[in-house]
Amino acid sequence: MYELWHIGLAYVIGTAAGIGIFRGWIQERIITATIDTLIRDEYVRSYEDEEGMVHLYKWRDDTQYNWEEEDEEDDTP
Repeated sequence: MYELWHIGLAYVIGTAAGIGIFRGWIQERIITATIDTLIRDEYVRSYEDEEGMVHLYKWRDDTQYNWEEEDEEDDTP
């Protein structure tokens, strides 16, 4: 019969392996979800320049872009 510490060790090793394998995917999903939420709630705004690069700006601190001239079309990537 397996001893209890074998089961605990297998759990810890399995959890560490899962985190190690999926770390990049988890971080990407967390960052993407956070940025999408900030844009949706209008804490951060974004626009795409001529080269296709997406720029993010704080809603209140932006002095480089005139948001009043922007149409209301959602340009969230």
